Amino acid sequence: MNRKLNKPFKSYFSFLKAYLLRGFTFANGMDSDLNSQNSENEGPKSDLNANLEGGPKQSPENDKLKEEAIMSPGKVAVRNYFRNPLGVIGLAMFIAIVLVIFVGSKMLPFDQYYSQGNLTNVSPGAGYMNYPSEMEKEGVAKISIGNTFAVGLTEENNLYVWGSNNEDNVLTIPDNIKDKIKQGNIKDVAAGDRHILVATNDNEIYGWGNKTFDQTKTPPMQEAQIKEEGIAKIGGGSQYSVVLTNKNNLIVWGSTLASRLDMIPSKIQGQIVDFDTNTINVIVVKKDGSIDLLGVRGAENDTAMPAELRDGKVKVKKAVLTANSAAALTEDGKLFVWGPSRDKLSGDNVPKFDGKLVDIQASDSVLTALDENGKIYQWGIENYGELKTPDGKFKQVFANYFNNYAVDENGKIDTWGLNGFRFGSDDQGRDIFTRLIHGGKMTMIISLISSIIQIGLGVLIGMVSGFVGGRVDNVLMRISEIVASFPFYPMLISLSALLPPGASQEQRITMVMILLGVLGWTGLARLVRGQILAERERDYITAAKALGVKDWSIMIKHILPNVLSIVIVNATIGYAGNLLTESGLSFLGFGVQEPTPSWGNMLTAAQSSDVLNTYWWRWVFPALAVFLTSFSVNLIGDALRDAIDPRANER
Repeated sequence: MNRKLNKPFKSYFSFLKAYLLRGFTFANGMDSDLNSQNSENEGPKSDLNANLEGGPKQSPENDKLKEEAIMSPGKVAVRNYFRNPLGVIGLAMFIAIVLVIFVGSKMLPFDQYYSQGNLTNVSPGAGYMNYPSEMEKEGVAKISIGNTFAVGLTEENNLYVWGSNNEDNVLTIPDNIKDKIKQGNIKDVAAGDRHILVATNDNEIYGWGNKTFDQTKTPPMQEAQIKEEGIAKIGGGSQYSVVLTNKNNLIVWGSTLASRLDMIPSKIQGQIVDFDTNTINVIVVKKDGSIDLLGVRGAENDTAMPAELRDGKVKVKKAVLTANSAAALTEDGKLFVWGPSRDKLSGDNVPKFDGKLVDIQASDSVLTALDENGKIYQWGIENYGELKTPDGKFKQVFANYFNNYAVDENGKIDTWGLNGFRFGSDDQGRDIFTRLIHGGKMTMIISLISSIIQIGLGVLIGMVSGFVGGRVDNVLMRISEIVASFPFYPMLISLSALLPPGASQEQRITMVMILLGVLGWTGLARLVRGQILAERERDYITAAKALGVKDWSIMIKHILPNVLSIVIVNATIGYAGNLLTESGLSFLGFGVQEPTPSWGNMLTAAQSSDVLNTYWWRWVFPALAVFLTSFSVNLIGDALRDAIDPRANER
């Protein structure tokens, strides 16, 4: 009954209040109009009539106050927030980072255990396959492919180099070599992983690029032999070089592997007609059609080699090597493939061919075959788009490392494969951009969950302490002082060291999230307690207690909404702090461990002076990601504080 009576009374008093307010405004307007004259000498009576007919004129300030009077506090806070340009910038920046991190992690395939020794410390760049247009105009004779570059020889015996320059400056031909390898005097070209070799018609070999093992310079002991016997073919591997002479002898020099390769049995020398290289092996084809593997023995590309290929029962015309497997093409177009099953190259993985095969090429993890009809077949493991095989009719195909080139009947070149690293690669050949995306997801999730733990503990303990007071307040505040007194980083490091040696990555990440949450709630608890102490003495709390409302209901339904603003602001700033803390822990080696990426453990590269000075991209991009994320969150927190603070509305 009382509720039914209250509504008419409320309506009546609201009407009365509005009427009195209107009369007060009307009176003020009439007095001001009586004391003023307009430019057209209209008397106060006309102004009075205008006021009587249209009501009092409202100033912009009154309109603003009227607008705020009918807006909810939440709408006022939102309006104030979007009036802050820094807050809008911070929000847009944070949303963009979240979209890039979480959408990108879904779109970019990622294997945290994958590494590539041939792509270590590659600087940021692209256009690895942007060949010069002259290659198509002059006709392609040969293309040899390195890790981030390629070298081409045209049918007019002109040399072209393209791709991305590495620290060995492989794209720049030294001036002294330019004079010696005059255009039109080139016989053959070859690319190793980081160096280039050129053979001239007078049987001279020149090279440039990486010179760690003198792989670009012919050994003096073999130089005379090469000039005497002539050059049939040259090749390059991972920091070593190979020459096949016209007398079917193989000469190898360069890295420590060359010492093994150089010990070629005398029965093989003088019998070799072709060869192919990978990181640790050279496979050779002999005059009798048999093949043999030189270099490191015992791997499956050696032990699993079919017996009929080794003893010459079938005649092989070409043999190639991937990183771990091998393939041989016989004179009648039959293909043999062998190696570990994990490579997905042998056995049932070999496709069905429509026509007789005329060529076979090998890259790091993919085999490429060309049949008599000009169709290309590819199979294996795709890491950088090597299996995006084009359709068409081709007459030549070239493949190595991570790139592919195919020349059609009109001389047009199609390319596919690795075209660059946006942010470079690290010391294990892993794409920094991909690791930055997936590492950011890990860092942001850890920061989010630890912030939720902090907010839960801080709000709960602060509310209980401030509302209950007395002995409970003393005990809880003393506990918070003890927790706050712990040296933060040493405490986290000590606790993380207590994990068993065989602790999984999930256990370590869970430990980091819990410790960040459990040790970081004290500041928020004190802020909430201070607000509760001010709120609990207000009249509406006293009225709620008098009506018999339970304490938990008062705290949750009445007090918590009034302190929610300070919780929101503290949560945003705390999130940025947790992000920096996790990055610091992982940087020190006590957070997320390799190979699982996080922005913190990606920054561990900055501990090396070589990385700081030479491989700057390995620490600049992770540091920039941490800075931009924490900066954007701090901008959001500051803007929220100003928007929610009632005193900010007075400006």
